[in-house]
Amino acid sequence: MQEYFNVSLEFDHEVFKHTIEKNIENNGKGYVCVVDANVLTIAQKNTKFRKVLNNSMVNTCDGSSIAMLAGIIYKQNYRALNGPTLFAHYIEKKYSQLLLGSNEETSNKIKEILEKKGIDNRHLSVMPLPFKAVEEFDYVEISKYINGIKPQIIWVSLGAPKQEVFMSNLLPYLDKGIMFGIGAAFNFYIGNIALPDAKIGALKFIWVSRIFSEPMKQLPRILPYIKVIPKLFFQEKRKLRNQLKK
Repeated sequence: MQEYFNVSLEFDHEVFKHTIEKNIENNGKGYVCVVDANVLTIAQKNTKFRKVLNNSMVNTCDGSSIAMLAGIIYKQNYRALNGPTLFAHYIEKKYSQLLLGSNEETSNKIKEILEKKGIDNRHLSVMPLPFKAVEEFDYVEISKYINGIKPQIIWVSLGAPKQEVFMSNLLPYLDKGIMFGIGAAFNFYIGNIALPDAKIGALKFIWVSRIFSEPMKQLPRILPYIKVIPKLFFQEKRKLRNQLKK
């Protein structure tokens, strides 16, 4: 991974997937952050949260505008790999998997979709979590359940920045398993939030669907990102110039 806008990101999708699958095969453990505009914005001011992101096993860019901005600066054809696509890719594979933070209704719908596609859903386990502050979870007790069922993939759906901190806190207690902070991917997969077909070049418009489905939640997240874009752009340009001088 390389740092872009102060956060480690892997834009090569094949390298990203290889890193995950190699660690699964080796019974490794770690966590994967899906970095969207909201996550990137929070990381600029919150250094503790930024450290959580940069201590991950690997991160994907879940923001076509972020990928485009980095691509303009570094003159590369970067592409985002968003959370819903990532979830759909791995949930249909035969890895043993845990839906952590999912309610029964959502998890049943995910299992129904897999069944309709002719995919055996017995590789899926579910563990609901109570609604509480991230520091209030009993990570020892949660890890006991997880270590007992030994999932290879653990999908954590608590919303950012909570899920990233949760994964960082839980990691020391796990024996194995790759955690993904996946946000709203469950809802995209079961159709509660529609994935837009429209795109302009590398720009996709998943954030538009999020705004229409959760306007009170998403609008306050988008505006700070828009405000910080010029600063991110010029900081990264300056960093690149300094690197080229060495």
